[in-house]
Formats: sequence, C-alpha cells, structure tokens
Amino acid sequence: MPKGIQKLIQRAKLSLKRSILRSRKRRAAFKKAGGFRYACSGFIRAIRARSPRAFMSLAGILLMLALVIIIPVTLAQGGRDAGKGAEPIVLSENAVNIADMLTPAPTQRWIEPTPVPTPTPVSMGKGATGAEVKAVQQRLMELGYMDYDEPTEKYGSITKEAVEVFQRRHGLTVDGYIGQETYDRLMREDAMPYMATIGDEGTDIEELQKRLVELDYMKHATGYFGDETAAAVKDFQDRNHLSVDGMIGNITKEALYSEDAIPRSLSYGEKSEDVLKYQKRLFKLGYLTTEPDGTFGKDTVAAVKLFQELNGLIADGHIGPQTKSELMSSSAQANALTIGMNGDTVKSMQKLLKKLGYLSSADGYFGSGTEAAVRAFQKQNGLSVDGKVGRATMTKLVSGNAKAAPSNQPASTPGSGGGSSNSGGSSSYSSGASADRLIEIALSKLGCRYRTGAKGPSTFDCSGFVYWCLNQAGVRQGYMTSKTWRSVSKYKKISSIDSVQKGDILVFRMSSSKGHVGIAINGSEMVDASSGEGCVVRRSYKTDYWRRYFYCAYRIF
Repeated sequence: MPKGIQKLIQRAKLSLKRSILRSRKRRAAFKKAGGFRYACSGFIRAIRARSPRAFMSLAGILLMLALVIIIPVTLAQGGRDAGKGAEPIVLSENAVNIADMLTPAPTQRWIEPTPVPTPTPVSMGKGATGAEVKAVQQRLMELGYMDYDEPTEKYGSITKEAVEVFQRRHGLTVDGYIGQETYDRLMREDAMPYMATIGDEGTDIEELQKRLVELDYMKHATGYFGDETAAAVKDFQDRNHLSVDGMIGNITKEALYSEDAIPRSLSYGEKSEDVLKYQKRLFKLGYLTTEPDGTFGKDTVAAVKLFQELNGLIADGHIGPQTKSELMSSSAQANALTIGMNGDTVKSMQKLLKKLGYLSSADGYFGSGTEAAVRAFQKQNGLSVDGKVGRATMTKLVSGNAKAAPSNQPASTPGSGGGSSNSGGSSSYSSGASADRLIEIALSKLGCRYRTGAKGPSTFDCSGFVYWCLNQAGVRQGYMTSKTWRSVSKYKKISSIDSVQKGDILVFRMSSSKGHVGIAINGSEMVDASSGEGCVVRRSYKTDYWRRYFYCAYRIF
C-alpha cells in the first residue's frame, strides 16, 4: 500500500480512537442501538434539522468513499499498466468498515434543568412572631399541652413551656425551641397527646401536684413525678372512677380541676369526731341548721357547699385541706345572703326591703341594686355596713322596729347599680360590688403571668382570674372551671354576644371539655388570662374566633 494512503488511514484511526475515548457513553449507545443503521437514522434526523455537525459528517463520509472506492480502483488500474509482477492491493477489515465507524453518534440537545428551591428549615423560639407560631399554638392546644385560647403569633413563655413538655413526651431534645424535627413531629397525625408519668419534671408537674395537695392526696409539691406522685394519682383515679394507671393524661387532668373532683378527705357518709368538730363550726357560722351529730349527711354536704361558695372555695361539698383551714380561721365568712345569689330566700328578703321603701320590687336575684338597698338599710339601722344579709341584718329586718328608708331616698331596683326605678338616676348610696369595681380590679392585673390552675393573686388561668376578680369585687363566687361556667343557673344568662355589657362574664366553648372565660369591660373588649399571650390581657371578644366559640354570658350586676 502506498505510504500516503497508509498515513491517511493511520490518522483516521487515531482520530477515531480519540473520539471514542472522549465519549464512551456515546459509543456504548451506538453499539447497543444497532451500529450503522442507528447512525444512519440519527444522521438523517440531523440533516433534516440542518445541523452543522451533520454536514461535517457528510463531508467525512464522502472522503472515505473516495478512499475506499475511487483510489483503490485507480491504483489497481495503475498496477496493471506497470506489469504482471505487481500484487493486487487488499484493503484491511478496518479500512472497509471505517466509514461506519467515523459516522458520529446522534446527539441530544442539552436542556438546562429548572432549579428546585431548597425549603427553608423551620426555626423559631421564644420571641418569634408570625403565622407559623399561630399554627404551633393551635396544635399544642389540640394535643392538650396548652389551655384553649385564641392562638396568637407571639412565641411567649407559655408556648415555650408547652413545647418543652411536648419534646419531653416524644423523647426529643428538651430546649423549648421549634426546629425542623420538633415541628415535623408536632404536625404528624400520630403526635401523642399530653401525658405526665414517672420520671417527668417541670412546672406542669408542680401545678398538678399542687392540685393533688389541695385534694389531700399529697403533702407537698416538688415538681418531680416520682413514685409518691404516681401513688397519689392512682388513689385519685380510683376514688373518681377513672382508669387507674398512675399517669395524668387529659382525662385525669380535667377531672383533677373539676369541681366534681372527689378529694381524699371527709365526705358524705363518714362518721367521726373530726366530722363533729367541723359540724359545730358550721353551725356556729350559720350554715348548718341541724344539731351536730358527727355523721356526714346530706345536710352537712349542703352546709359545706354553701360555706365554700361564700368563702371563695371550690363548692364540692367535701371537707378537704383548704376547706378545713378556711373553716377554722378567724376570717371565715358567716352565712349570709350576698350578691350573686337567687331563690326564694332572696325574694323573701327583698320583699321586706320593698315594704320598708329600700327596694322597688322583688325578683329573687341578689344583684347590685339589692346590695345597695341592703347597705342603705344597714346604715339607717345602725348595723355593720357590708351589703350582706347575715344573721344580725335578717334579725333586724324581721323585727317590728326596723327603720324605713328616708322619704327623700329613691328605692333601688333589684338588678341595677342602685338607681331609682322612677327617675333612673343614681342613688345617694353606692354599691360595694359593681361592674365598675370588677373592671377596675380586672384591669389592675394586666400583665400577670398565666399558669394552669392558678387562682391569684399574681398568677392565673382563665377561670382562676374570673374567680379571683369576682371575690375581690365583693361577689362571693366559688371557683368554677370554664366548663362548669356553662351550667350556672343563679345569674341571668345572655345568649347573644352582641348583647353583652360591661361586667358580664363571657363563656366560650371550644369542645365538650375545653373552654375559656373572661370579663367584659365594654361592648367589644374583655380582660382575660390568655395562655396564647402568656399573661392577663385586654383584647376584643368580637373577632371571628371568639364569635365562633361564644357560648353565653352571665350578668352578675
């Protein structure tokens, strides 16, 4: 073979090797797809697309055809002219197939992929604000880690504590911080509801233990859930007909704070010297009307409940640690008719005041107008002026020598703040308990810290706040949970949120067992202890949220 042709073939081979080395994937695809047939189909497509690379390939193919067909024929003819001794040129297999091998593999147009945005990891802690905080609070409330309230966009101390308890329950790092792991676990459908058990510790455990102490199941609150706490919980569950497992879930927690909670103390059916001792005290204060006999019967239950109600305790009818302490103290309030009461006894007393000119009518409800009339009567008759109808006041009322109201003094209307029923003006005497007084007391506690089960004077939950403010304003109201407030019968019930007035108690129902209460300070705002805000706040009760959950309101004044 002539040296020129050999060099040309060698260069073609070298170029082919380099091309194969640069694109092994292309070569593999070429072989797999069927060699020359695949190359031809790709080449035709490229020609149709008027690709520059296709035209270059065409030029290469034409050149190889010249090498493989034209030049060898010419050389063969020249060999015949040179004489018989010349050997015919035999092309190698590589030279025969070189056209196929030089045909480039089909190429695909490069399409730039659309960039996928990287999600920002969730990250929030105390002090954070925004819609994500609101979603976190809502979820914590659903699972029982926070008390029900209108969720806010503020990540406060109560939210942080609730997150810590959630993390403790799920075996996460307890730091009160919402990272991606905590957030994902919180939002999962199988997130576990609140539960306190052996080994747990924190402020929530301390508050639960305080309630167990109140009910006489424990002696001290330590903040650590140990064997003693578990035993106390089991005892409570057994006495209150709950599933006995020694753990405090949402059902046991609700039962603990209910006014129906059965304490480990003196109760109906017992007979002892202790019962006799407390009966004698109840008799002296005017609550027990039967002779003390040491047997805790129905009359004693009624006397205990009345004492608890008038002395600001949970009216459960049991003589527990708090009731024992208050009953035997020098500050124990004697039995008396007072603001907030209703019934036939109240109506009979009102009739006496009406007869003497202090009250315009008798409706059976002891409102602020009735209290003002009682104060006027006490002042006119030289009695201690407290607005309550106790033994001394009642004795004077039924006597034949009670002084009537002065002729220039207008009669008060039973449920009013002391104004005349004729002119509507204000009375010359003022009521000790009034809507204005209640609101003044409530506003003085703005900013006080929220704490589940707390009843004042510096920490509150929603029902504890209403309870404390009413008692400070002169309304002897026993403690009731937000759920229990739904079934009150002694106050006038307001069914429309648009009919609420200042001093009314607002009641909201979030579920069968969850609710919220607050004090209306005008026609659109309330003061309440907010778990979402973490403190006592002043805010609107006419938002879509509160309208959705409004249950009723009670008019006390």
